[in-house]
Amino acid sequence: MIKQMDCFRNKFALCCFAGLCCWAGCSTPKENRGDVSAELQRRTGFNLPAPSDDRPGFPPSVTLEDGLSEDEVVTLALWKNAAFQELLADLGLSWADVVQAGMLPNPTLSMLLPIGAKPLELTAKYPVEAIWLRPRRIAAAKLDYDRATQRLVQSGLDLIRDARLACTDLTLARERLELAQTLRVLTEGLLTQTQARLRSGEASELEATSGKIEVSQAREQANRAAHDHLLALERVKSLAGLGMESRSVELHSSPLEVSHVPELNLLLTNALSARPDFYAAKLGLEAAGSRVGLARSEVYTLTAALNAKEVGNDFLTGPALDVSIPIINQNQGGVALAKAKLEKASRQYLALRDRIMLEVREAHTRLAQAQESYESWQTQILPSLEEAVVLAERSVAAGNETSRTVLENGRKLADARLKSANAAAELRRARAELERSVGQRLPPNSPP
Repeated sequence: MIKQMDCFRNKFALCCFAGLCCWAGCSTPKENRGDVSAELQRRTGFNLPAPSDDRPGFPPSVTLEDGLSEDEVVTLALWKNAAFQELLADLGLSWADVVQAGMLPNPTLSMLLPIGAKPLELTAKYPVEAIWLRPRRIAAAKLDYDRATQRLVQSGLDLIRDARLACTDLTLARERLELAQTLRVLTEGLLTQTQARLRSGEASELEATSGKIEVSQAREQANRAAHDHLLALERVKSLAGLGMESRSVELHSSPLEVSHVPELNLLLTNALSARPDFYAAKLGLEAAGSRVGLARSEVYTLTAALNAKEVGNDFLTGPALDVSIPIINQNQGGVALAKAKLEKASRQYLALRDRIMLEVREAHTRLAQAQESYESWQTQILPSLEEAVVLAERSVAAGNETSRTVLENGRKLADARLKSANAAAELRRARAELERSVGQRLPPNSPP
């Protein structure tokens, strides 16, 4: 009877030990980039390629042959931008920490060989404290993983902002090139008239020399505008992941969205609740707090042992426990480090909150200023200059003025259109910055 009980006890102990080892080696699912894609889809309407696509091609909705719109450039940037794809690799690193936190240590087995009078003795040990610390370690690691996810969402918002700004710069560069060529043609026309007046004795040599200088300056500005247009196009291609494309890329300008400027207090509230980097700071603060408690719990260690020893003709088995007594080492360094990280996380949280509020206020002010400037150019200044050109043409037709008056007014109109294009570009930039500062896309026509 006693031998049967010993046999049962040995089998039960071995089964428990084997089950513990199997639990320690259980697998963990891979990370999922779909969380980042879903967040970007909810905030901006754009998403990432499928998680199974390691090297995605072109999005189904994008073709280069018919040109690219601003939204298509943003989509390409999220799919093919190499720098953003590098950042997405951080998600795998964070998930590896979660996997590592869930892994239990391997058991140790020591054996005394039966040499001479010494009997055979086997001892298996396992640190039991890892079992109850495992859920807390996994929870802290998952908070870090969620924080990494939110940071990647913020990086996606930054990339969308950068792509929109690059498209705005390209549109402005193209308009500057067209207006610079128009100014060159007008200046050359003025020089031709001045030289004709010089030959008839109606103009001086000084006027002709000044005209030549103006033509040289207009040609230089046109050449500079052409190079600026090429540089802006290369920046757009680089952000869209098309740097290796040999095909020409044409950008179609999207219509300018002019709407009422949203209320500042509403934007501040939305930013503090919607900004992914601010939510990441909250998760980092929570993770740092949990690691303080984890560092205090790691003071205690408990090792379970299973000893089997040959005594005569019998093989006896019995459990044992090793408990550390935290008298000298109470993990003071680990606790102090966890507290310092908690303090730093709290400071980062407050600093980010203040920076978000400043960014929203600045973007809101710039949007209001840019919209007022754009509306002023469109409703007041440009119509007046266009009317002046029409009146000058009528005066020339009636014989009251020379054609030089028409050319001079046309040059003023072209210069005003260039400034109006700058105002439109500033309005696009301000809106892109405000959307990034708030953490989500603003509706096309925001109510007052």
